[in-house]
Amino acid sequence: MTNLPRSRPQWHEGEEAMHQLLQVPYEGNPTAPGLPMDYTPWMAQSPLIALGTVDRNGRVWTTVLGGQPGTTTTVARDMLKVTSLTHLTPQPAEESAGTLGFDPALEALFSDDAGHIHRTSGEGQESVEEGRSRDDILVRHEGRGRQAAGLVIDLATRSRVKIAGRVLGGAVLAGASDKNATADGPEGTAEVQVALAVEETLGNCPKYLNRKAVRPHAPSPTLVGDRLPLPPEAEQLIAKSDIFFISSRHGAESMDTNNRGGAPGFVRVHSNSDTDGVVLVYPEYSGNRLYQTLGNIKTDPAVGITFPDFETGDVLYLTGRAEVMVGADATSLIARSKLAVRVTVEAARFVKDGLPFRGRLLDQSPYNPPVRKLAHEIGGADLHSADDVDAEGRPVGKAQATLIRAQHLTPTISRYAFRLDALPAAQPRAAFQHLQPWRAGQHITLDFSGTLDRGWSHMRDHDPRSLNDDYVRTFTISSPPAPVAEEPATGTGQQGPLHGVEFDITVRRNGPVTSLLAGWHPGTQLSAAVLGFGGEDEVRYAEEAMDPYTDGDIVVVAGGVGITPLMAQARPVLESDRRMRVLWSLQADDLPLAVDVLGRIDGLAAVTELFVTQSLDGSHDTERAIVRQLGAVVHDRRIGKDDVLAQSAESKRRFYVCAGPGLRKSLLEWTSGEYVQFEKFDY
Repeated sequence: MTNLPRSRPQWHEGEEAMHQLLQVPYEGNPTAPGLPMDYTPWMAQSPLIALGTVDRNGRVWTTVLGGQPGTTTTVARDMLKVTSLTHLTPQPAEESAGTLGFDPALEALFSDDAGHIHRTSGEGQESVEEGRSRDDILVRHEGRGRQAAGLVIDLATRSRVKIAGRVLGGAVLAGASDKNATADGPEGTAEVQVALAVEETLGNCPKYLNRKAVRPHAPSPTLVGDRLPLPPEAEQLIAKSDIFFISSRHGAESMDTNNRGGAPGFVRVHSNSDTDGVVLVYPEYSGNRLYQTLGNIKTDPAVGITFPDFETGDVLYLTGRAEVMVGADATSLIARSKLAVRVTVEAARFVKDGLPFRGRLLDQSPYNPPVRKLAHEIGGADLHSADDVDAEGRPVGKAQATLIRAQHLTPTISRYAFRLDALPAAQPRAAFQHLQPWRAGQHITLDFSGTLDRGWSHMRDHDPRSLNDDYVRTFTISSPPAPVAEEPATGTGQQGPLHGVEFDITVRRNGPVTSLLAGWHPGTQLSAAVLGFGGEDEVRYAEEAMDPYTDGDIVVVAGGVGITPLMAQARPVLESDRRMRVLWSLQADDLPLAVDVLGRIDGLAAVTELFVTQSLDGSHDTERAIVRQLGAVVHDRRIGKDDVLAQSAESKRRFYVCAGPGLRKSLLEWTSGEYVQFEKFDY
C-alpha cells in the first residue's frame, strides 16, 4: 500500500476569528498530521496523559491517566495504546458492570448508548495477558471511532505533546494489578487500555508547567459529590491548584486537550451557589498565539475540565460552557487581564483518591505571573471598569507622573518624588481636570508599560515573568496630601486642580519597575500614566483619629517599607488627642530608613519601638544610636506577641497592620478577637 502525503491541518473559523480579534499576524498551522515518529520514544517515557472525549449527552469530559513510563506507547503507525490503572466499582443493577472509578471520561468511552457498562467475555483479545481474568469489559467503535484528544505530558521535564483523533477500542481488565504500582492493590483495581488513532499532533512549550515528580498509585475512589454547587472540598482543591486540564471541540470534526498552569490559586471561583450557579474564571497568559482551545470555544462552548490533586489523589471533574473574554470585558472580570475565560459549570464530580498516581512539587515555573484576583475581590485603583480601559483592555491614564527627584536611603530602598500633570496632548485630557487629590494613606497606581513593554514574544528565558507583566504598579503615597487651590490658575482650565502637585513614594527595589526608577539619572525624562488613587478600605487612620465616634489607642504594626502608610498619616494622628503606638520591625540594613522617617516627623520617635534583626556585626551602631537619641526604643530581636499585646492606657485599641505575609499571619493570630485592619504590600 502506498502512503499518500498528508496535508497539514488548516486553521478553522474559530481559530481564525481569535487571530483576527487579537491581531495575530498570519502564520501557517504548525500542527502535524498523524503521529510523527520523532515523538514516539519520548511518549513512551512520559508518565501521564490527559484524555478528553464526549459522552452520550454531548458533554465534554477530561480525565488524567497513567503514573509511570509506558502509559502511552506506539503500536502501529498513527496508533497509540494508553494503559493505566483504574478502579472498577460494582453496581447492584445486573445489566451494569459498575463505574470506572467514578471517572466520567472513562465511562463515556466504555458505556453504551443507555449509559451502562457491561461485562463481556474477553476470549480472543490480544490485550488480555496470561494469568489475568477474562471476565473483562470491552468496547469497540465502528467507523471512525469515538472523538477524543489527549495531552501526553511529563511534568518532571516540563514537556508535553498534544494529540487528537479517535478511540477505536479498549478493554478494562478486571482484577488486574500493576506490579510496578503496588504489590497489593485495593479490591477493585483494574487496568484500562485504550486504542487511539492519532490524526493530529503538536508539541507545546514548557511555559507555566510546574515541575512535579510523579509515581503510580492504585486508586480507591470515593464519590463525594456529583451535584451543584460544588462541595467545600472541591472549592479548596481549585484554590490550591497550579494546573488543570481542559478539553474542547470543533463540532464533530476535531477535539483539543491541553493544560493551563500558573501559581496556586490562578483559577478563581466567581460564584458557587444555587442562585448564581457555579462559574470559574481564569486568565489566559501569553502563549504561542495559536489559540486552538479558544478557537474551539469560539465555535462550540462545550468544555471538560479536570483539577487533579497530586498530593492526595483527589480529583474534580467538570463539564460546562466556556466564554472567551477579551479586552475591557476581561479586565472588568479579572484584574489586569486582557484575555480570560469564564466557565459556567453544568455538571461535576468530586472524587477522593480517584487518581492512579501521586506527585510532589519540585519547583514552580519561572513564567508564572502573580495571581490575578476577580474584580469583586479587590477595589480601588486596581479595579478598572469598562470606562477605565480601551477596546483592547489596556488601562486608560488620567494623568502623567514625571520623576523629578530620587533619594537613595539604603542599598535597596529609595524615595522618589513625582510631579503630576495632564497627559500629552495626543491623549485624553478631560480625566485630569476631574482627578481629585488623594487622602493620607492612599496609594497611586502607575502604568510604566509605555517605557518597559517590549511586545509579544513566545519565550523569554532570560526574563520569563516579563511575558505577562503589564508594568502596572501600585505604591503607597508616603507624602501627606499637598494643598491645592480650589480654583485652577488662570489659563490652566485644561490642567485641573492637581497640575504641578508633587508626591513621594518610598519603595524597595524588587523588579523591573523599581529597577527602572533606581537607574534614573537627573535630567532625563521618565514618566508614567496615572490610573488613579485607591485604598479607601485599607490602613487609613488619620481621619479616624479625628472621628468623635471612635476611641481607643491606635497601634500601628509595620514591617520594613510597610511604614509608608504611616509616613503620610503620622502628623495628624500625633496632633490629635488619640494615643498611638508604633511597632516597626526591620532589618539592620534598613536602619537608615528609620533615621530618615523618625527624623522628619516630629514626635514619631517617642511613640515608636524598633525591632531590628540581622544586626549582630555592629555595622549599623551609628544609625541605632541616632534613632535612640531621637527617642525611639530599639530592640535587637524579632517582634513578639507580648510586644503587640502590651497593655495600653485606654481599655480599647485598634490595630493597623502593614507587613509581609509572615508577620501579618502572626499578627492576625495574636490579635484574634480584637479590631484589626491590614494592608498587604506584597503585590
